Amino acid sequence: MRRILILLVLLLPCPALACDLCVGASRRVSLAQEFEQAQVVVYGHIANPQLDLKTGGGTTEFHFDKVIKDDAAFPRQKMIVLSRYLPIIDPKQTPHYVMFYRLPAKNLEPYTGRQIASPAVLEFISELHQQRKDPVQVLVFAAKHLDHADANIAEEAFLAFAQADNKTIVKAAKLLAPATVRQLLKTPDLEPEKLSLFAYLLGSCGNGDDAEQLRTLLKGSSPRNYKAAEGILAGYITMRPKEGWAYAHELLKEKGNDKNFLLRFAALRTMRFFYNTHPEEAAAQVMKGMETAIGQADIADIAILDLSKWKRWEHTKLIVACYDRPSHKSPIIKNSIVRYALACPQPEARALVDRVRRQDPELVKYLEEEMK
Repeated sequence: MRRILILLVLLLPCPALACDLCVGASRRVSLAQEFEQAQVVVYGHIANPQLDLKTGGGTTEFHFDKVIKDDAAFPRQKMIVLSRYLPIIDPKQTPHYVMFYRLPAKNLEPYTGRQIASPAVLEFISELHQQRKDPVQVLVFAAKHLDHADANIAEEAFLAFAQADNKTIVKAAKLLAPATVRQLLKTPDLEPEKLSLFAYLLGSCGNGDDAEQLRTLLKGSSPRNYKAAEGILAGYITMRPKEGWAYAHELLKEKGNDKNFLLRFAALRTMRFFYNTHPEEAAAQVMKGMETAIGQADIADIAILDLSKWKRWEHTKLIVACYDRPSHKSPIIKNSIVRYALACPQPEARALVDRVRRQDPELVKYLEEEMK
């Protein structure tokens, strides 16, 4: 079941640029993303909701308190009537919303909105937006708010990292204040995605004592720790490359239960992170780890997919040989091997494609179309 869930996550739509160390969080839609897409952003409060019992719909007044992002086509008025029913549970606590508009000249109905407690988070997002031309500075600015007392601001600051590309994160991490990151790691009940990110950030800006803390986290038996293992391992490799890579390679050799699968999967994600950010420096260690991963049936297809994407053909003979292994007989693995062989110029790969084409021409045709 765990394996199926991981595969479903891999197949879900994901931003093109997203951190490999906190992929689950990168799928959340942030207020900053909505801010970028909208032409107009308005903060305000609702009043006078009217429910239509016959249709289940209704109307609600939305009163403008502050226009956060404006457009010349947006009419200057203080209230609009929304064609939807938004309930007010407690009359003493007026709900406040942020509403996003895409075509204000044609339609005064927002395309989406969220209930929020304060406009402070919108001001923070507006400042992020102003620095968007320098992605590294966006993250440096966001990092100063990762521990903000306003939970909405802290969450948006975290999502700025989660939705950034790996190389930008690497550059920004070196510029952060380690004291802040150390304190963040002490947060009670820290989510695995945040633990993963913060551990890597500390590995990039911390010192020798921090390396020991990361090593302790790696060795810890807490479910939260092994769910965050990719970031902890990435931070440890950054500070202690020799010991860190050796630990990653040992993880990939583990066999057995769900925990071990998650740790092996985390090691693969860590290798992907380093190959995508430091391809020349990390290539030898990553290829060594991939050789082990190809032999592990429950992660082989993931490793093969990455190698195909990177156009790395060093392990072609091993991958082709796995096609006939009883341990690698599942359609998911076999199809990943054929996809790899279709992309690979090596003679062993060409021979496998010819063989499979004779045995199952429809499958090869399907995979060729899929790859296009």
